[in-house]
Amino acid sequence: MDNGNGPAYPPGVVVVGMHRSGTSLVTSIFGACGYRLAEQMLKPRRANPRGYFEDRAIHDLHKKMLSLHGLQWNDVEGLRKVNGRSLPIPADCAGEAGQLVHAYREGGPWAWKNPRATLFLSAWAELLPEAHFVVCLRHPAAVVDSMLRRGDKFGVPRSERMVRLRRLARGLSLWHSYNLAAWNFAQAQPRRVSVVRIPRDLSTLQRATNGAVFEAELLHAARGRVRLPASVAVQSHVLYRRLAALARPDDVTGLLTAVGG
Repeated sequence: MDNGNGPAYPPGVVVVGMHRSGTSLVTSIFGACGYRLAEQMLKPRRANPRGYFEDRAIHDLHKKMLSLHGLQWNDVEGLRKVNGRSLPIPADCAGEAGQLVHAYREGGPWAWKNPRATLFLSAWAELLPEAHFVVCLRHPAAVVDSMLRRGDKFGVPRSERMVRLRRLARGLSLWHSYNLAAWNFAQAQPRRVSVVRIPRDLSTLQRATNGAVFEAELLHAARGRVRLPASVAVQSHVLYRRLAALARPDDVTGLLTAVGG
């Protein structure tokens, strides 16, 4: 893509969103449609038995970047203080980030994903002017339920016993922190963002895969009704509706069909 001020680069897609929101599934769809994914990815685990479709180097870089900001992906209090602001790439990581950008530009159209990248969207937008950002949006109740079932403690030591209501509240706070960052970025750069509602828009995306098979059931549907703490649930529901209103699944299928796989 030629941004009018520099060399032409192959088009790229960065898939982001809160953890347990379908980013792996959506990235796999881009791969099935011909986008170049990483050669060395995170290995499948019980939480994602078909794989994360996540570049190991991208994963390690984002863990390091958060650590240099004094944060972890599930730091409830720390991310609440960030309040949706896009974090800068630390100076100690600038070289690594530049090398990854160069590596992805060496081939054809590419795609990579990382939930932590949701917290660094403005920085990546500046480094990758050719990239389009796909935000995976899943209902907060479904996300928190999925995290609880895989045993997430939301940054609390395992020795401390938490009542379910408190764990739900902390999980919702994390969901809100990530999605607030996505919302703020979408407001700042609306032409570079597409929101995909998970699982509502998956059937639309599947029509662009030319028969490729992916398993939506791996999203692990919630077991019955999840009762969320009222105060934080209202705040999260408002944000969810605002982001959902930005969803344009046909825009994403346009990206998928633009590359012959």
